[in-house]
Amino acid sequence: MNALTPFEIPVAIFTFKRIEKTLEIIDRIAQVKPHKIYIISDNGRNQEEIDLVKDLREKVEDKIDWDCKVIKKYASKNIGVYENIANGAKWVLQQEEFAIFLEDDNLPETTFFKFCQEMLALYKEDTRILWICGTNYLKKYSPQDGSSYVFTKHMLPCGWATWSHKFNKFYDGNLELWQNEYLNKRVRFENTDKKLLKQDIGNWDRESRAIRKGFKPDSWDYQMSFTMRVHGLYAIVPMYNQIKNIGVDINSIHGGTTFEYEMTRRFCGLETTELDFPLIHPKAVLADLLFEKLTGKIIVLPWKERLKIDVSMLLKKIFNVDVDESFSDELKKKMQIKRYKITKKK
Repeated sequence: MNALTPFEIPVAIFTFKRIEKTLEIIDRIAQVKPHKIYIISDNGRNQEEIDLVKDLREKVEDKIDWDCKVIKKYASKNIGVYENIANGAKWVLQQEEFAIFLEDDNLPETTFFKFCQEMLALYKEDTRILWICGTNYLKKYSPQDGSSYVFTKHMLPCGWATWSHKFNKFYDGNLELWQNEYLNKRVRFENTDKKLLKQDIGNWDRESRAIRKGFKPDSWDYQMSFTMRVHGLYAIVPMYNQIKNIGVDINSIHGGTTFEYEMTRRFCGLETTELDFPLIHPKAVLADLLFEKLTGKIIVLPWKERLKIDVSMLLKKIFNVDVDESFSDELKKKMQIKRYKITKKK
């Protein structure tokens, strides 16, 4: 890609308070010099964070030193991950035909941008494909047909691109279709990996209950995984990982604060490799079954974590504790009430 030629795909970056890492990502974006950049910035939860956000916004604006249009969506108060990313993406795609999206911990390989550019053009009218992902948890994968990328039903959220007419049509941010009894049953047959299906259902159920209770959604990506499953849609994934998650630190909200946690090691810090061009295209839009199996094993929680969840759910049922409450906290409350009643009788 000629660095002197403006990159014609709009690039949106979601920011919060990670100054140095956000600037590192801007440095990488600068290598392709997009003609248009969206800065979608959440605000702090306290004065210290508000000051960091203000400093970050100023430094990001100063860092964008090439000729381009900068469009800003700066939250005046803290709105959280879902509002900033999901609704931020919708806002961008109400103005653009397509766009590339990066979070403040998504460090892209330079070939990621050209890959997205080609995929956005090639599959624009293919209604089976919802988005293009930059992440490949396997780091390197060689499709048996020699293609440069695969189609998948897995949700790989770090670094992506999509089209407005697909994302805004299908993305089910409130998990409304999960409330449909027929579709709720039907979507369970869309994943033959029973462990992953159970994990997905747990996530969708928990998120859906929170929304119905009037709480803000905790994530944007659970909804994306459901959207793909319920509509039978695919993602495109490159044979080489194109996004390195550099967000493992004390500022991490969902990615993990330390590599001591196994799931953090699986998802974060994965090295990237430049893609070779011209790309070799698959002859059919079908999921790569080996890729699905290997990636599914990475996404599924370790057996000890799954066991903890199962035991917790069983104990909550036995002791009549709300499924969304902490078992230990609720048990302490019940014990305190019991002690109070005994003391009162005395």
